Order: sequence, then C-alpha cells, then structure tokens
Amino acid sequence: MDARWLLSVFDSVYVLSLTAWVGSIIFFSFCVAPIIFQVLSPESAAKFVRALFPRYYLWGAISGSLALPAYLGAPLSHNELRGPFVAVQSFMILGGILIMLYCGNTLTPQINAARDAGPPEKPRFDALHRRSVQLNGFVLLLGVCLLIAFAVRPHPTNGGIVEMTPVESLNYDQAFLNTMTQELALELGREVPEGLIPLLPSDSPARQEIREMLAEQRTRNAKRIQAIKAEQARAVGKSK
Repeated sequence: MDARWLLSVFDSVYVLSLTAWVGSIIFFSFCVAPIIFQVLSPESAAKFVRALFPRYYLWGAISGSLALPAYLGAPLSHNELRGPFVAVQSFMILGGILIMLYCGNTLTPQINAARDAGPPEKPRFDALHRRSVQLNGFVLLLGVCLLIAFAVRPHPTNGGIVEMTPVESLNYDQAFLNTMTQELALELGREVPEGLIPLLPSDSPARQEIREMLAEQRTRNAKRIQAIKAEQARAVGKSK
C-alpha cells in the first residue's frame, strides 16, 4: 500500500463526506425549508421540523467527523501537501462540527421551548431562529471554501512518504545504534569498538543529526564546567 493509493482513499472519503455535508445544507436550506409550511399545516410542519432537525445536525456532525481525519491523512502520506493551510482548514472543519453539535443539542431544544411558550416568547424564538439560520449559512460558507481549496490544491509530484519494511526498519535501527556508538567513541577519544556493521553513510542526514546532538551536548558540558569553575572561584574569593 503506497502513498499514492492512500492519498486516493483519503481524498475520496474527504470529498464524499464534505459534499454530503454541504449538499445536505443546500438541500435543506433551499429545497426543504421553503416548502415545509406551504404544503403542511402549522402543527404538522412543527412536528416534521422537530423530527428532522436533530437528524439534520447529526448528519452534518458525522459527515464532518469523517472529513476531518480523511483530510489530515493526505499531508501525512505526502509531505508536499503540508503547510500552515492544513491547520487552517482543519480548524474550519472542526468549527463546523462544533456548530452542528451546538445547533442540534443546545440551540434546537431552545427554539422548541420558545415556540411552545407561545406569543410571550416570540421575540426570543425569532432571535434563536435567526441565529440558527446564520450558523447554517456560516457552515455552508466554510464547506464551500473547503471544496474550493481542495479543487485548487496542487497535485503531488512525488511518490509520497515511503515506509520501510520491518526488515529495513530493523536494519536501520541497528545502523543508527552502531553509528551512535562510533561517534560517541570518537567524541570521547576512545577506541572505536570493532564489528560495528551496518553503519549509516557518512553523508546521511541521520549521521549529521547524531553529530549535531553530540556537539550540543559538548557545548552544554563546557558551559556547565565554566559555571562550576566560576562558582568555585567566587567561593575561594569569599574565603580570603
């Protein structure tokens, strides 16, 4: 299973989830909502809306919950797709999910309670209903922006991240350990142990990382020694 195959799976799940989410908002807002109270009596329409809204918001929350990990899977399989916009779009999806959960579990019961209270609570009902419409419009805008961002996303030019096989991983770990032992012996001025095979290539990034780590440790040790000597000098000066 290579990175390109994984990318196609992640992208398919992401697009299907996102379009199901955005499509449900568009269908409900522009097709269902305008005709509910035209073809049903007020009592029947109220019952229909009360039964529909929790499922509608649950559908959106589930769709978003599927879209978020699928979206994050793409940059994990292809480093070309990584960048600050990954975090921005992830928070957009997460924000949409939270709005759906809020509307379904908090706002909708409040709207129903205000409707049941009758004319005295009509101003509150209107305000809550207006908030519901605004939040749905905001989530729709987020979804459209996410779809556009996916449509204009550059296609990866390389094969993506290649995972090592278990045998290759084991050999690499052994080579890293042997290289660490060799570099540490050289750092301490000791004899390099024999039989350190395999070793990482001298120009490999991992070997350079080991050298940089040892150099940083040497610098820290030197600063620590200087601090100790300075403290000892101050102590001698005070004793005199």
